[in-house]
Amino acid sequence: MSRRSRNRGGRRRLPWGWGFLFTLLLAAGTAFSPLPAAWEIATLTRPASLERLPKRGANPVLNRTVYWLASSRDRGFNPTNTLRLGLDWAGVTGPARPLVEASLLRNLDIATRLGLVTPDNLQRLRDGRTAVITRGPYAGEPAEVDHIVPVSLAPEIGNELANLELMPATLNRRKSNRVGSRQAAHARTLHHAGLLSDSSLSKVLSQQRE
Repeated sequence: MSRRSRNRGGRRRLPWGWGFLFTLLLAAGTAFSPLPAAWEIATLTRPASLERLPKRGANPVLNRTVYWLASSRDRGFNPTNTLRLGLDWAGVTGPARPLVEASLLRNLDIATRLGLVTPDNLQRLRDGRTAVITRGPYAGEPAEVDHIVPVSLAPEIGNELANLELMPATLNRRKSNRVGSRQAAHARTLHHAGLLSDSSLSKVLSQQRE
C-alpha cells in the first residue's frame, strides 16, 4: 500500500472516488430521511445545554424545535418518530421524557391550528423568532411562548420545555401569572417528575384561584 493511501495517523483513507460517492449518498439521503431533523432536535433539547441558557432562553429553542418537527412532517415523516429519535440522541430520559415529548408535539399541533406553518413563519421559527398567527380570531398577533406554570413562582423551570406553550399574545397577557386548575395540575405533574421543587409547588398551589 502506498503512503498516499494513509494519513499521518496511519489510518486508511478512502480513495477520492469512494469519498466523493459517500458524500453524494449522504447528501441524497438527507432528502429522504428524518435524520437531519432528528439531529437538529437533539442539539436543541440536550438537558445540559438547556440548563446553561439565560432566563427565557428556551423560548427560541421551542420555536426552532417546532420548525424541525413541521419540516419533518412536510417531508412525509411521522413527527412523533422524528422527535423520539431526537430525544434519544439528546439523552432526554426518566420521568421528564414523556412530558417533554407530549409538550413538543402539542406545540406542533398549536402551531398548525394557529397557521404558524406558512413559508414566512417557518423561516421565523427556524431562526428562533416569533411567528405571526394567520388563522383564527387572533390572526395578525404574534404567537408568544408562555410558561404554563408561571416562572415567577417556579424559576427552576424557566427553561423547561415541558412547561412551554405557544399562545396568542392577547391570551398570554390575559393569563399573566394567574394560577388556575390547569396550572396547578401541571405543577403537580412537573413536581412528580422531579422538575419542580417542593417549595415551588407550595408557592404555585398557594396562588391557585380556580
